[in-house]
Amino acid sequence: MDIRTGFTGKRPAERWTAISTILLMIFWINYMVSFNQTTTVEVIMVCLVTGIAVFNTGIMTIRLLTAGRVFAVEIRPEVLQIKNTEIEASRVKRIYIKGYFKPVIAIKLKSSLLVQHKHCFCFTGQEDEGIDALQQWADQHQIAVVHRGFAR
Repeated sequence: MDIRTGFTGKRPAERWTAISTILLMIFWINYMVSFNQTTTVEVIMVCLVTGIAVFNTGIMTIRLLTAGRVFAVEIRPEVLQIKNTEIEASRVKRIYIKGYFKPVIAIKLKSSLLVQHKHCFCFTGQEDEGIDALQQWADQHQIAVVHRGFAR
């Protein structure tokens, strides 16, 4: 393998999930605003649920709008760089590959319970070469590569 191998990637779109979550949160905001608040506890609960729904809607909208942006994915001997994030091989617990035609790659760190959104990507071109290079990098560092779904 080369000293430095570069590919291009982008975040997985997941449009239907984002759109359905946004619509669900708008429904909850609408329901909570029309809720009859008579006690202080009810007012606090309405504000709390509405705040969480607005925050979640904002995150899903940002993910939906930034899904198509292309960024660099570099595979170096000791580091995997996704966009501006460098991941050292010693921090990686497992690499997930989900799908066959448009595979989504996720890097799960040893310190996290779920895969972070910034560690998920799809190769925009040369999917087979990118997955092969990633597989070689993982084999060199004794990192398990699993072909199945993952939680984010």
